[in-house]
Amino acid sequence: MVSTCPVATKTGRLMSLLQSPKNLRWMFGFLLVLVCLVYLASNSNWCQAAFVQASYSSDRTYSVWPPFLLPSQYNQDWFITKCVIGFHFSITDLSSILQQWSKSKDPSCRNLFKRFSSVYDVENRKAPLLFPGPFQSKVRLWVGNNEKLFQQAFHQEVINVYNYFTREHTIYNPLRDKRPITKPKEPEEVYIERLISESKNSCDFCHYRNFTAEHTMHRLESKFAFTASNAFKMDKWHALFALKKHHPLNWSLDEYMDLMNLSVKWFQAASTFDESAQYPVIVWDILPHAGASQVHPHMHGFIDPTHYHGVVEMWRTAGEDYYRQSGKNYFQDLVNFYSALGLTVEHGNAVAFANLVPKKDNEIVVMSPVAGESFFQLIFFVLRAFIDDLNKYCISMGFGLPALKSSHGRIPAYARIITRGPVADVRTDMSSLELFAATNVNIDPWKAILYIKDSVERRSKNL
Repeated sequence: MVSTCPVATKTGRLMSLLQSPKNLRWMFGFLLVLVCLVYLASNSNWCQAAFVQASYSSDRTYSVWPPFLLPSQYNQDWFITKCVIGFHFSITDLSSILQQWSKSKDPSCRNLFKRFSSVYDVENRKAPLLFPGPFQSKVRLWVGNNEKLFQQAFHQEVINVYNYFTREHTIYNPLRDKRPITKPKEPEEVYIERLISESKNSCDFCHYRNFTAEHTMHRLESKFAFTASNAFKMDKWHALFALKKHHPLNWSLDEYMDLMNLSVKWFQAASTFDESAQYPVIVWDILPHAGASQVHPHMHGFIDPTHYHGVVEMWRTAGEDYYRQSGKNYFQDLVNFYSALGLTVEHGNAVAFANLVPKKDNEIVVMSPVAGESFFQLIFFVLRAFIDDLNKYCISMGFGLPALKSSHGRIPAYARIITRGPVADVRTDMSSLELFAATNVNIDPWKAILYIKDSVERRSKNL
């Protein structure tokens, strides 16, 4: 009989345990708990994020979340009565609003604040500076010789808003929005009409039956719209949804709704033709400065078999992380936060809110449990507010629609809509800052939502 060394036996068992990936994950989790306890970080955002990441990386499936419901149980009247007193609601005052909100004695206010602060970090930073004498005259011109704005330039304030779940970061400097707008040499309306006239005769979409490709399941058509396949695809199911009218801005509600309904039908048809396809995404750029390859109004549609494309999947992942941490629907709580802060407007079973972490200027998010009539109508009201009321003609937007065949990680129908600056501006509004760091936006969300509320009130009367 061969004798066995007790130390060698225990070492061998330990090595065999460490070779198991499952045991390594448990050991990592145990060590993480120990570190956080020692560090007394039970309320630390870093610790929360680490727990979420550890649990998510070991199990990449999505859960079935609580349902997304409208209307929200919160509104601004409730918020002003129960949570804060005496504030002018603006991005500049948001930090002060949060300070008073955090001290509310009302249990429902405290609970909503706790959830808000688990999602958003808001910080105001003083940014004073000095201008040399010769440079001051140029600064005065930049602020339109407005003495009040000139004095504010010496004592600027920068507001940082960060979303812990989507990792989106927006930096505001309200002074930048107060500067006078320089008028272009050529009126934008004249530039657009010239662009339309010059592009119409050679437009492929105006002759789509001969000059656009089709998917193997062929194209769909309706009274005002048609589908096509992108000639150089970015995915197996990469569609184009276009209006038959060439003008990129002058489309009616009927024409627009026809286009939206046709896009939904195409997703359903593609999912029937290919049973694996189930995650729909739409992107739409209006006019070349916003990124449109052609003047003719057209959207790109994708339907993926495994997950949403890019940023839409990032929002879905945020929803899963939030559910695992709080047990609540992330998108429902977003609407609750924005409703309480007075940043929403509702239409039917859809809601629009001005995003606190926008991609660019004037971002409005539209959400609904389903991609139905109210959802698309509310998007139309947002678009017409930008085009007709604000004279913002370059627009970009992205849609994420509920999965067609899964209830796990089910996002609501949502669209993010932003304005993109003057149509003929050779400067881009996207830079290395937006591509590789944070986003700079200078339009106050409370200012943006006022235009949308007015648009919904006026235009919904004509339905």
